[in-house]
Amino acid sequence: EESAFEGCVGQTSIVMPEGVKEIGRDAFSGCTGLTNIVIPDSVTEINGGAFFGCTSLTSIVIPKGVTEIGESAFGGCVGLTSVVIPEGVTEIGWGAFKDCTSLTSIVIPKGITEIGESAFSGCTGLTNIVIPNSVTVIMSSAFSGCTGLTGIVIPEGVTEIDCGAFGGCT
Repeated sequence: EESAFEGCVGQTSIVMPEGVKEIGRDAFSGCTGLTNIVIPDSVTEINGGAFFGCTSLTSIVIPKGVTEIGESAFGGCVGLTSVVIPEGVTEIGWGAFKDCTSLTSIVIPKGITEIGESAFSGCTGLTNIVIPNSVTVIMSSAFSGCTGLTGIVIPEGVTEIDCGAFGGCT
């Protein structure tokens, strides 16, 4: 259900039952007390804003069946330190991890062809990122404001790097 737990600031832990297929838009948005969530393997889609602003969330395991991470799904999750995106994901939406300032490590799987607009914008803790060979497009502002980035390898298959993709990476 969309916005099912939106703004439940006192909720600290959630275990979803096996069988849930989709996490709706803004489902847990603004749940600032949420430190732990178990997403069942049955989930295939994490919609826009699903965990937006869950500032206490430190880690997340995205199930292997997920194919799409919606826009701003984890935007503003300032406590997130590490994220592993499974191989099945083909789309990382606009601002999916925008302003996740504590994020120091991200694994982008093979199979992703496009890194979405502002996907990792403002992730000031990122120091290094590996972009898989499958990526052909790096959208505008994808890594803008990632001031901690010291090295990046752009694969040979990339044919398009949009405006400001690495803007402000001082």
